Amino acid sequence: MEPRATANGRPSFTSKSLFRFRCHDALPCFTQCCRDVNIFLTPYDVLRLRRALNMSSSEVLNRYTMNYLAGAGQIPVVQLAMDPETLYCKLVTEEGCSVYGDRPWACRMYPLDLASRDGEYTLITGKERCLGLLENSSMTVDDWLAEQGVESYVLMEQAFHSVMPEEFQPGKTMAPGLGKILFLAYDLDRFADLLEDSKVRSFYEIDEDLLNRTREDQEFLLRLAFQYIRNQLEELFENMS
Repeated sequence: MEPRATANGRPSFTSKSLFRFRCHDALPCFTQCCRDVNIFLTPYDVLRLRRALNMSSSEVLNRYTMNYLAGAGQIPVVQLAMDPETLYCKLVTEEGCSVYGDRPWACRMYPLDLASRDGEYTLITGKERCLGLLENSSMTVDDWLAEQGVESYVLMEQAFHSVMPEEFQPGKTMAPGLGKILFLAYDLDRFADLLEDSKVRSFYEIDEDLLNRTREDQEFLLRLAFQYIRNQLEELFENMS
């Protein structure tokens, strides 16, 4: 299935569309996609980087990201920080990404990006910047995303989006506490510290087996953080009504 043209001139793909792309270190543009770009991170991205770098989540956030609470909604925004001198991502070397196996969702998607319509994708760059788009290798969007291991990132992001109560309205002014609660999903060490409080464990019925599992399984810890955040936000919204 061939892509269709969009208003901005870039093709729009469905999951079954074919597109051409292959990246390798012989291309003159190798790693240019990692320079002077905005790469926004999900909580699962930070979890994977935390594990790959063998650092605490606070260290990852402080050393490799810019983060802030955005707008009236106080929604956390976390993005990879570029080196101020070279404008390259701080995790990139001359040989390529130093955390390639745990690179963020947006990096895995490249050169694709989510389009404005559900189920469609578009190119995030053009052939003038990415010579990999001129390579002969072709595949369907589905095959590319499967090869890049995108599914686990999508599922975790869907779980994160589910923490927002039904009353939440994007853009509406919210209490400052909203962003701080949501940010726990990014700073898992702070959430893990909360679980060491016996009162918190008792209130949320977290027994010793569950506590031990959070120490051994970071994905489980993140999903438990989502549940905790959902409960906290529901209480916050009740107090606001």
